[in-house]
Amino acid sequence: MRISLLIISLIACQSAFSQFFNKNKWDDNRHQIEWGIGTANFLGDLGGKDDIGTNDLQDLEKTEFNLGAYVGYKYTVYKKLYARANFSFARLSGDDQLTLEEFRQNRNLHFRSNVFELAVMAEYEFPINFRKGHIYDIKGASGWKAGGSSFFVFAGIGAFYFNPKAQVNEEWVELKPLRTEGQGLPGGPDEYNRVSLAIPVGVSITKRFSHKLSLGFELTYRYTFTDYIDDVSTTYYSPYDIDLYNEQGTGELAAYLSNPSLGVEHGGLGNIVTAPGQQRGDHTDDDGYMLLTVRGQYLLSNVGGYRTGYRKVKFKKRVRGAKRIVF
Repeated sequence: MRISLLIISLIACQSAFSQFFNKNKWDDNRHQIEWGIGTANFLGDLGGKDDIGTNDLQDLEKTEFNLGAYVGYKYTVYKKLYARANFSFARLSGDDQLTLEEFRQNRNLHFRSNVFELAVMAEYEFPINFRKGHIYDIKGASGWKAGGSSFFVFAGIGAFYFNPKAQVNEEWVELKPLRTEGQGLPGGPDEYNRVSLAIPVGVSITKRFSHKLSLGFELTYRYTFTDYIDDVSTTYYSPYDIDLYNEQGTGELAAYLSNPSLGVEHGGLGNIVTAPGQQRGDHTDDDGYMLLTVRGQYLLSNVGGYRTGYRKVKFKKRVRGAKRIVF
């Protein structure tokens, strides 16, 4: 009788032990922090290639890469599906003097803006060259060995704040209050908001260096719903009227920054192409920006063991074929 009970107990223990180690543990590893640091670039009306401006990668100005970074939280929704919440910073800039396209160069506008963004995204993982087996080499345990790589695609929605400025006599001046295109003035466009929406889409590839840490690269592009990140969108407004309606004592500065074109005497095209009503920007293309960063992810789960009802079970790595479990 005792032998029978012993056999039954051993079978039950073996079954429970097997179920414990073969359980898919993705739901015990839900929480990660992530970060990225690298460069940001603006895609809009100012600067860019030696041609008519666009907001796509063809208009990328390679000399205008600035600091870009983010921190965030990542949550495992189900297996390879994740939710991300990121806070990002990007410094964006553009300068017409960096292009040889004659109309843009003659326009002679420039800007700089710090951008602060909060976004939520859905992300999906495609494992690359992961090897089947548990990180602790326990025979029969399911999972993936550390050291593999993954490819990710993601998209989401976010809100960001921007504040375009131009440099005058070594000082950076805010452009929105100056109404450089007659925003809010008679016959001019509506005033724009310095808070707007963005749709971030991107890809990344990471390498797992341990059960907790992954490092890689990430490329993200932001489609936005504003054309005023660089303070340029529609047509020229009369500098005289900008000065006349200015109520902040900066009318002369506002008039100058609305139209600092080179003119014939400085190798430009003349004032005829920058007269009131002439095209200053392209309102049919909203601005965009991109981030290229080194990406890091750190797992916050209980690595090194799983919680049982009463105590923590720890595992030691396999050493020369020997397997050892310490309670």
